[in-house]
Amino acid sequence: MLPDCHPNRDFFILDVSDAAPKDDMASMEHSVFSLSVKPDMTELDYQHDGIRIIVVPSGKGLATIMEKDILFYCISKLVHTLNAGEEISPWVDLTAHEVMVSTNWRTNQESYRRFEGALDRLRGTTIKTGNHTQIRGFGLIDEYEVVRRNEVGEDGPFGRMARVHIKVSDWTFRAIQGMEVLTINPQYFRLRRPLERRIYELARKHVGDRDVPFTIGIAKLKKKVGSNSPDKKFKFFLKQIALDGHIPDYDVELSEGNVVFKAWRSGFSKGQLEMTLGLPSTPSPALIEKARRAAPGFDIYTLYQEWRYFAQTQSEPPCSIDAAFLGFCRKWFEKRGHPR
Repeated sequence: MLPDCHPNRDFFILDVSDAAPKDDMASMEHSVFSLSVKPDMTELDYQHDGIRIIVVPSGKGLATIMEKDILFYCISKLVHTLNAGEEISPWVDLTAHEVMVSTNWRTNQESYRRFEGALDRLRGTTIKTGNHTQIRGFGLIDEYEVVRRNEVGEDGPFGRMARVHIKVSDWTFRAIQGMEVLTINPQYFRLRRPLERRIYELARKHVGDRDVPFTIGIAKLKKKVGSNSPDKKFKFFLKQIALDGHIPDYDVELSEGNVVFKAWRSGFSKGQLEMTLGLPSTPSPALIEKARRAAPGFDIYTLYQEWRYFAQTQSEPPCSIDAAFLGFCRKWFEKRGHPR
């Protein structure tokens, strides 16, 4: 898991977790983002239910699943505005800083360069979809405009993005207007592996909050996530992801050539677990500070999820969430000491 880069959020920034981060169902279902962390010039070609989807890279490569965070924020902000009863247009006004804070990017100079490169790839990546009689092409975003202010950094003067205006594609805008979007867990933004993020999207879309598992063959899953890894290596990655258990809200299991997605652990859905044990999905800010003193150097959010899994196995819910979690943190620290 990636560290929580911004545990203390700026009150004036729209927190995507408060606005309920949204993803459009079409891009959750189909592979339109690269899983590579390096420039990817591969053309993706995917067929599903008689519809063919071709994703063509720009000169800077395909947009990556990590760069999709920017699109996440645009969708979330538009849905938030729509839910407030206000009219929306395809244009979204934002700052790079607010996107980075809300989607767990660092806010250093390198991240600003990465942000602008991501805009280029989102704008340049072309999606072609249709059947053998009609093909339609469009970008992941239609346009963007960056307004800069001059600053001086470690490498000398540079222009930091002050305001960013992004026009989402008609495809995305229609999905928002039709509310063809799903809320995602904010812990998604802490998933380190691109493949983990794609697996979360598929689990969220096909399982949701239901107790009915979703089963898919490994070969078909590989196509749906857009992986270019050899079959043996892809299966190894799946086993590692299932073992690590970092996918928010879902379990991943491998069984006889299939992958099974289940809501939460041991058959419990997130809603059932919180109803049964009364455990919030994330600790309060006050509890986080106490836990950091109890287990200095450890990732408190990860410890909290470990404790939730432990609490699930107990016969009765804890009398005090704070006391039980802090006791868990102290024992964890006593056994392991300072992380190296």
